[in-house]
This record gives sequence, structure tokens and C-alpha cells, in this order.
Amino acid sequence: MTELQNADLAFVLPKKEQLDQAISDSTLSDSDSSYVHVALIEKTKENHFFIIESTGKRGVIRRPLQDFINEHQNHLHFYRTINPLKDVKNIIQRAKAHLGEPYNHGFFQEGPGYYCSQLVIEAYKDENIFCETPLSFGPNGTILLHWVQYYQELGKKVPINQVGSSPNSLIASHQLQKIQ
Repeated sequence: MTELQNADLAFVLPKKEQLDQAISDSTLSDSDSSYVHVALIEKTKENHFFIIESTGKRGVIRRPLQDFINEHQNHLHFYRTINPLKDVKNIIQRAKAHLGEPYNHGFFQEGPGYYCSQLVIEAYKDENIFCETPLSFGPNGTILLHWVQYYQELGKKVPINQVGSSPNSLIASHQLQKIQ
């Protein structure tokens, strides 16, 4: 098993939850797996591991990696960038600068807050690895009923024609390799 490093990424496979299925169905990539969440790994000087992530219930948080593994057991894959990173410390600092910010429930480019892959793109910004792509809310430009209802509950329109990201768009960048 490969040892995890600072700025590796943890990707979560879908469970049987409705939002997980909607994310999976609308953002499928050409990868063997479809992911519904991504988080950044922090390894301290003392070799303690943490996850920095943005969740719908807690916003941007930092917590022990083992807690994250326990929550998502058997639904996790770990990835690392194919090419060496220029400034790992900056990636971690940039992510930690957003601790306490809310979750971006609307997946809007201008926030407020961050959704999971948006936080990763922000943290990796100076690395020029990931690009935002047009948001997808269904296959072939359609909008799945789940998303119509989701945005109705938010009192907003589905943000079609806006750019953003998803865990699957990060995988589709072909800048990552699975390590576990």
C-alpha cells in the first residue's frame, strides 16, 4: 500500500443516498469509477493525517483522516497528481484558509462558500492542474428531475451554462493517478 502524502486526494464512491446518485448520474466520466465527494489530505510534520473538505452539513472543515475513513469505509479511493507539485505547502495553506466557510449548496461559481471539488480547485489554483468545465446536471445536456427539485427548494434556477467542477471532472483531467 502506497503511503499517503500531503495534498493527495480522497475520492468517495456513491452510497445509496439520493444526492449521491444524482451527482453520479449527472457527472459520469470515462473513468472506471464515479465519485460523489473529494477531500484533500494533509500530513503534518508529526506524521498525523487530516482531511480538509467541504460538506453540506459542516462547510469547510479539517478532521482526522481516520474519522473520514471510518465514515466512508469501502467507498474510498486515493489519488495523487501524476506530475510533482510545485508548492505542496501552499496547497494546504490555501485550503486551510477557508476553514469555517459555508458549503456552497447552489454550486455557484461566486459562492457563497465552497463545494468539495471547488475547494480542491481553489487549493490547487497555483499548480495549474485542474480547470473548471461547464456544470452538468444530467446526461447529454439534460437536467435530471432531482436537480430541478433541488434548485426549486433553494429558490434558484439550475445554473446551466455556468462553469464549475465535480469530483469526476477532476478525474477526467487525466492529471491524477490512483494510489489506493
